[in-house]
Amino acid sequence: MTRITHTLSLYCTVLLLGLFSLSAYAKGDFDATVSQNKVVQNQVFQLTVTIDHKVSSDAIDFSVLQKDFQMGRPNFGTSTRIVNGDRSEHSQWTIPLAAKETGILRIPRFTVDGEHTQSIAIHVSKDSDAPSTHDIVEVQSHLSNTTLYPNESALLKARLIVKADPRRLQGQNIDPPKVDGMELTPVSEPDQHQEVINGVQVTMVDQNFRVTATKPGRFQLTEPKFEGSIVFGGNYGGRTRVIPLNTVPKTYTINVKPKPKNYKGVWLPTSKLSLTQRWQDPDGKPIQGDAIDVKVGDSITRTISMQVSDIAKDRLPDIHIDNPKSVRSYNDKPHFSTLKNGDVMMTLKQVVIPRQSGKITLPTVSVNWWNSTTNQEKRSQVSGLTMQVIPSDDNQPLPADNQPSTPQKTTIITKTDAGFWPYLTGGLALLWIVTLLLAVYWKRSSASKANASLEPKAAASPTPPKTPYEALQTAIMQQDGIGASQALSQWQQSVTLSDEELDTLTQAKTAFDQALYSNNANTEGGDELLSVVKRLDKAAKKRKKSPSNAQLPPL
Repeated sequence: MTRITHTLSLYCTVLLLGLFSLSAYAKGDFDATVSQNKVVQNQVFQLTVTIDHKVSSDAIDFSVLQKDFQMGRPNFGTSTRIVNGDRSEHSQWTIPLAAKETGILRIPRFTVDGEHTQSIAIHVSKDSDAPSTHDIVEVQSHLSNTTLYPNESALLKARLIVKADPRRLQGQNIDPPKVDGMELTPVSEPDQHQEVINGVQVTMVDQNFRVTATKPGRFQLTEPKFEGSIVFGGNYGGRTRVIPLNTVPKTYTINVKPKPKNYKGVWLPTSKLSLTQRWQDPDGKPIQGDAIDVKVGDSITRTISMQVSDIAKDRLPDIHIDNPKSVRSYNDKPHFSTLKNGDVMMTLKQVVIPRQSGKITLPTVSVNWWNSTTNQEKRSQVSGLTMQVIPSDDNQPLPADNQPSTPQKTTIITKTDAGFWPYLTGGLALLWIVTLLLAVYWKRSSASKANASLEPKAAASPTPPKTPYEALQTAIMQQDGIGASQALSQWQQSVTLSDEELDTLTQAKTAFDQALYSNNANTEGGDELLSVVKRLDKAAKKRKKSPSNAQLPPL
């Protein structure tokens, strides 16, 4: 009986071991290993997770590692082996990791189909040779003013300095400046260039922003922020490291004062405003003094320029010139440009033509504004011009706008009957004219047939202009003064001109107006203006097509 019991016990033990082996074979091994368990901060090491059967790539959620480690993209693969008829399958993940902090960090255990890996302790020490964020990337900024009034603006100049090879940066992202309760707009495109600082070549990205106040209060402006990482390898003990880069943005406090209650007129707060003007006579020469002698029909050109600091162009008031009814005036649309110091220049051009003789006074133009530096109301103005107008050579005054011209006096001449001779003479003349027209027609018809074989196709009908540049060319060639002024304003908004180019264009347009509106109209002014516009448009397109070497994201 004892022997039977012993045999039965041995059989059960063998059976249990067999079942355990089958279970282990069915489930397989599930292991997690690391290439190193003692590393320095930011040093890259490998985590390998292997399971002895086939699973999907998302069977394990590795996002739990992101709390303590910088994690690269997991590399997953499966393999099948057949040895002596025995088939085995493996699934494996390989993940590059780098510790964010020093101390003992743990890689947690992972679970798949009820199986678990063992957790792993990683000993992380401080790397004294590792560069800091400031050693690699730096953000600098400057705000022109921290005390504003509603509608007034300040200029934020931001600069990103990369002190390493930009190609080694990974996942770089630049958060633009931020502010709540105010308007923030870029006033320039990012400008990337190379400079040498303390003997080291660095990459710089510059961009300017305009911060405009809309209501009183206190507001916080944050400069741009850089986030990313850079790879170092081989230069620090042979270790490959991923250094995280995170700049700490500086914050500005902006105080916006309320608009003064006793201020009258259009609200224009600024620290500086300059109002200037230029007068040009019918020959395009500058007018000296405040008086000039002209003729009826001569054109006088008035150009008013307003340079304003700390304000956006869309918040500038319109300049209205109330000319007397004794003149006809043609206004161009205001032209805006941003100067290098951030000031906005608004230029308004007007052509004035006296329509009657006598003394005519063109008005003074003034602009009210609030000096935000001295907290005082100011008034800037430019003087008018007195014209002593004499009759033109043909002694005919120009008709008023929307007013019909004076009807001409009709003279009736009475003739006595001259008999049939006038009719006979007229008939012979008519017969001769018809004969002449028929001869001309047959001659032209023959010439057209002869040239038809030489022409590949008939000339296409003219098409309407598609661009402001084409519209400007058409208006100039058609001697359309008003159309040319409108097209010129639209074209100027599509190109960027220097001050010297703008002066050249103004002189050519003045010559065109004088030639067009004078009593002895000619096309010389149009030819000159057309030549200047072609040259400036070509130069503007060439500048616009200049290649940019910007590789970093815009600020």
